[in-house]
Amino acid sequence: MSAPAWSRRVALWDEALAAVRSYFRGAGAREVSTPVRVAAPAIEPYIEPITAPPGGYLATSPELAMKRLLCRGSGSIFQISHVFRRAELGRHHAEEFHLLEWYRVGEARYDAVQRDVEAVVAAVFALAGRAPPRRWVRRDFFDLFEETTGVTLTGSEDVAGLIAGLGAGAAARWLPLAARWRERGGGPADPELARLLAWTELFTTWSDEHLPGWLDRQRAQGAGGVHVDAFPEVLAALAERERADGRAIARRFESHVLGVELANGYRELRDAQEQRRRFERVNALRQWHGQPALPLANDFLHDLESPGLPPCAGVALGLDRLLMLATGASSLAEISLALGSPVPAG
Repeated sequence: MSAPAWSRRVALWDEALAAVRSYFRGAGAREVSTPVRVAAPAIEPYIEPITAPPGGYLATSPELAMKRLLCRGSGSIFQISHVFRRAELGRHHAEEFHLLEWYRVGEARYDAVQRDVEAVVAAVFALAGRAPPRRWVRRDFFDLFEETTGVTLTGSEDVAGLIAGLGAGAAARWLPLAARWRERGGGPADPELARLLAWTELFTTWSDEHLPGWLDRQRAQGAGGVHVDAFPEVLAALAERERADGRAIARRFESHVLGVELANGYRELRDAQEQRRRFERVNALRQWHGQPALPLANDFLHDLESPGLPPCAGVALGLDRLLMLATGASSLAEISLALGSPVPAG
């Protein structure tokens, strides 16, 4: 499919922004607008912020700012924000893009935000004149991992347990770094950092080698939308963790449409000390990979402690990517309103 004409692109963006706002306002959420320049971003392993001198960063997500508003009693909120991530380049990636992020306040909102993803996808596909996914499926990560690999895991495994569960031969391919540590010695002294590194390796390998084929099969069977739920607990990021059916899981999900990752959601972590430990561990992971440590978002952590985050669930969805999928475009460039060359990353 050829890229839409500029007039059509402008109309599509106008209609998509209006549809998103109409949906969330109809759901009782208030729209907010938080700063693009921040003192400290959320610390994540493979999301690299762009500096904004003389001190600060361009926001990789409005998440921390929105949660600070939630701590102050904002109620359910949404935002359509420009966000920035260094070196994210490709057909489905850009250093600057639009992130639709929303939070529903309440104890039982986790399933509701997954339904929001489905509703937003349907609305944007409709305005683009294309049929949305006919069917959505929801699968827990560990069930899906076993189905696609034949390996049973519970999420409680340390590095040795992962290698034993996979088998030595598979571990050498799936966990090259961790397998070398076990064979030759070395690796991080902190066992929790080693565990984070190993599970991150495993999830990345599985996502690259097994998930795409499974998503293609679901699409062929009429399920164009998929929620992959209940991540391993060590990959919780900013989500709550729990034990369920003998597994150690994070209340975190990824949503995929037509085989493309589109959204990431959490039942949000409310424990400030646990969140600080996770940020510090990810900083240690970054340093292990030769990346600089990032500053802690102490204002956010303070607000998480007091007045505290209410029970809530939230989602971040790539709006450019959704519009690309809805129009049948093959790349973000085909639906972008950017003119000329991008500004070099700072």
